[in-house]
Amino acid sequence: MLMGLAFRRLYLPLALAAFVCSAEELPMVTGVEFQPLSAQVSRITQTLEMLGEPLPAADARQLTDAKTVEQIQGILDKHCLAGVEINPESRVKVQQGQAKAALIEQGWRAFLIKVHNQAGVTAVLAVDSPNAGAIPNGPQNAARMRWLDLQMANKQPMKAHLSGLDLEYRILQIYAKEAGKREGKLTFDVGQGSQDLGFRSEVDILFTIAPSAKVTFRVLDFNDKPTTGSFLIKDDRQRVFPSQTKRLAPDFFFHPQVYRADGESVALPPGKYTITYSRGPEYRTRTQALTITDTAPRTLTFRLER
Repeated sequence: MLMGLAFRRLYLPLALAAFVCSAEELPMVTGVEFQPLSAQVSRITQTLEMLGEPLPAADARQLTDAKTVEQIQGILDKHCLAGVEINPESRVKVQQGQAKAALIEQGWRAFLIKVHNQAGVTAVLAVDSPNAGAIPNGPQNAARMRWLDLQMANKQPMKAHLSGLDLEYRILQIYAKEAGKREGKLTFDVGQGSQDLGFRSEVDILFTIAPSAKVTFRVLDFNDKPTTGSFLIKDDRQRVFPSQTKRLAPDFFFHPQVYRADGESVALPPGKYTITYSRGPEYRTRTQALTITDTAPRTLTFRLER
């Protein structure tokens, strides 16, 4: 009896630990042809680069050298916020993936979504959340409930509709309005009637949202008069800031750089940044390093050189 009790005491924590780990590891999908999956993954990497959130350099190199479907999944699954399974009856089931659920205050983040499409559907994979959307004339606590925005990246080079392949990856972008820990519910579907029984098409995820610091730019021309400059801001993972998603003029989503006049600002979370700045072809291109460790506002001075 004592041995049995000791075994149960040892086995239970191990079993629980194994369950927790497997809950975050997305199932490996087999029987998938390599060539069409590789072509779809190429569009994924191109889109991430266009969004200013490329894969880490080491993962990008491994992906280029990948020779099997299993190798591709091993590289990309760790960047998946969720795995979506569409069963042969076109019912949708979702589970949280391995990607760290980390967002930034007043900024966008891109995550991969792994889609196991057993039904071969070619509808649009849609996502929704009760924590997203505008709150006009809503109840007083609605502002605290609706703290995020989200969208699937379906524009070129991506395709809006699923391909019908057994396996493909999609890109989900999430915006956070405020810092702190926030739980969000994500619901996926591929059209009317695709919700799985027991609300298995929903997943609740606890996000950690890094606070952003206000960085004011002093932009001085060669004659020390206030002016406007072009700024390309990248962190040590080569992600572009501010996010290229939903930029407003004079900033454009198809340009990685932003434009700031003297006295204007950007919001940046803690991290190490390289800022490349200029004002056009007649000006020299210079770089400046920036490290942010807290949320205190700060001012940077940029003197442009002809």
